Amino acid sequence: GGTITEEHIKASLLSAVEDKLRRRLKEQSQQSQAELETLRRTQRELNEGKTRLEDILTRLQRERADLDKNVVVLQEKEKELEAAVERLGEQEGVDIDEAVVTTAPLYSQLLNAFAEEATLEDAIYYMGEALRKEVIDLDTFLKQVRT
Repeated sequence: GGTITEEHIKASLLSAVEDKLRRRLKEQSQQSQAELETLRRTQRELNEGKTRLEDILTRLQRERADLDKNVVVLQEKEKELEAAVERLGEQEGVDIDEAVVTTAPLYSQLLNAFAEEATLEDAIYYMGEALRKEVIDLDTFLKQVRT
């Protein structure tokens, strides 16, 4: 009973080889699973990147179309301006009061008030210059500025 036969040795070697093969197969399987998981993660990232790029491309195409429309509008406006400049160049004397037309009475009042204020500022400036150059005296200056 206690002797080790050739059959025992053969069975032991066979068992050791099977164990080693199982371990190697398990290691190989785990390594393949890890590589597969890495590839799947990379594929997900690439798909997400593809979606982002497609979204960006779509947005850029929309913006390009908008820009093209704006270019056309600007070209039309440029032609209108050139035609208006040409018409103005052909006219000889333009009455400034007719050239500035407001769209509402309130705007007309604002425009008149602004023009009046500018006129007063100019008058006070030139009177101040006259005072400085002693063309008028202080009493005359003050009398005119206060009225």
